Amino acid sequence: MNKSIATRRIYEVIISLLEKRGPLQGNSDQEIRDYRYLDAGHVDSLNIMQFILEIEESFGISLLAEDTQSDEFRTIGGIITLVERKRQLNS
Repeated sequence: MNKSIATRRIYEVIISLLEKRGPLQGNSDQEIRDYRYLDAGHVDSLNIMQFILEIEESFGISLLAEDTQSDEFRTIGGIITLVERKRQLNS
């Protein structure tokens, strides 16, 4: 699969998972990628484990504590990068 197509699919799935919890902030693609959803309270402490499980199930990956506690995990763009890296390690 073309990297840009795979990246777009990851983006769409992550957006979908987050939109189940409420509308996203940001008008442009870059604003959405930079959105710090945890800092904004989009996913709270009660829902974070469910969100992590949904990411893992959607992409067939395992996220470690170091992944989910990283600054990278705090933005949508960072999650995309993290998922791409994990999928590459699994292939």
